[in-house]
Amino acid sequence: KNLWTKSMSQKLNNFHRKYFSELAVSLAKINMYTTGENPSVGCVVTNFSNEILSTGCTSARGRPHAEYNALVKLDNKSKKRVFVTLEPCNHFGKAPPCTSIIKKKNVKEVYCASEDHNPIVKNKGFNFLNKNKILVVRKKITNQKLNNKYTYSVTTKKPYVTAKLALTKNFSTIWKGKKYFTNSDSLKFSHLLRYTNDSILVGKNTFLKDFPKLNCRLPGLFQFTPKIFIINGNLTIKPKHLRLYTKKTTIFHSCEDTKKISKYKKCFHLEKIKTTSGIISPNEILSRIYSLGSRRLLVEGGLKTLKLFEKSNLVNKYLLIRSNLNAPKVLSSAKSLIWSLCANNLSRSKVDINLSNDELFSI
Repeated sequence: KNLWTKSMSQKLNNFHRKYFSELAVSLAKINMYTTGENPSVGCVVTNFSNEILSTGCTSARGRPHAEYNALVKLDNKSKKRVFVTLEPCNHFGKAPPCTSIIKKKNVKEVYCASEDHNPIVKNKGFNFLNKNKILVVRKKITNQKLNNKYTYSVTTKKPYVTAKLALTKNFSTIWKGKKYFTNSDSLKFSHLLRYTNDSILVGKNTFLKDFPKLNCRLPGLFQFTPKIFIINGNLTIKPKHLRLYTKKTTIFHSCEDTKKISKYKKCFHLEKIKTTSGIISPNEILSRIYSLGSRRLLVEGGLKTLKLFEKSNLVNKYLLIRSNLNAPKVLSSAKSLIWSLCANNLSRSKVDINLSNDELFSI
């Protein structure tokens, strides 16, 4: 009887721990894509009777952190458990370390789904908790990759790159006389991508020919318009560009004309990069974008720009939106690139998202 009771008690505890850990994952998704440089984290606080005392998630803009939000209003006396999706930080940045409030609020056990791979955090939070006799249980509860883009970014010091390309049915990337050849659902999906990435980049041709606004025009999400980056080697800028973009827009250039630089640095944030054989280094572009606080970059600037990053193996994910319309003339074909990426089987990469008559492929 005692063995049976002990076994049932253990099963019940395991059930609760799994439930609270999965709840923390759900909380982390609340502010996903809105937490700036910081990852979106979820936190659940319970007592030792498996009652939830409080919950929290990382605030919009990234601060305060999830642990602080969950613990700040609780007393300092009762013993507590914390279930959190990412290792608590143990350094003073723009906010105090989360380990401090964990200790202050008498937390005795911390269940954590993943370590933080950021070098300034990695294992330092766990070590602090262990030294202060707080039990740390590290167990991956879910297969959902909450922080894969964040982890890639902080370990490589480059943003996670998603490349989006719109195609006609016959693989043309240009349709003369048409700005859009995909349908309205595909256009909405493209704006959703702008929301889920904190930065967006286009090349010179797109900048000069299309005059793209590069903002997020979905209702209620305009405030989450990504940071804008443009590759424009010789600083060719038209009057309309001055009306379209703010001073926060960053232009990567290699221009030696001091008059141009002096003129346009009043209108944009200019980043000069030396060229190799007349080409601005995509590696250097990504390093600069990371240093400017971006972690998820959407490359939306046409086939030439996409190939620039692909050649250096810098694209993490491709999203291809294929229209059901055939262009009357294929002016710029992406077929060879796409076929090489898909190992000649594009259908294998099809995503089950309803874009009416258009199709979405993920590579």
